[in-house]
Amino acid sequence: MRTVLRKILEATHGPMTDSEFAEVMDLIRTDVKVNRVAFNRRTSTKEAVDIALGCFMALQRGVAV
Repeated sequence: MRTVLRKILEATHGPMTDSEFAEVMDLIRTDVKVNRVAFNRRTSTKEAVDIALGCFMALQRGVAV
C-alpha cells in the first residue's frame, strides 16, 4: 500500500524525498486514528488516497512558506 500511495502522489504532484514521504505517512496515520478509528469507521483505499493527497499538498504548502 505504501508504494502505491507514493506512486500516486508522485504522479500527481511530482517527486518526493524519503523524508517527505515518511512525514506524509505519519500525517495519514494520525488523521486516520483521530478522525476514523476514534469513531469506529473504516477507511477505504480511495479514502486513504484522498487523505494522502491532502496531507501531501498541506506539506508542500508548509515547505513553500
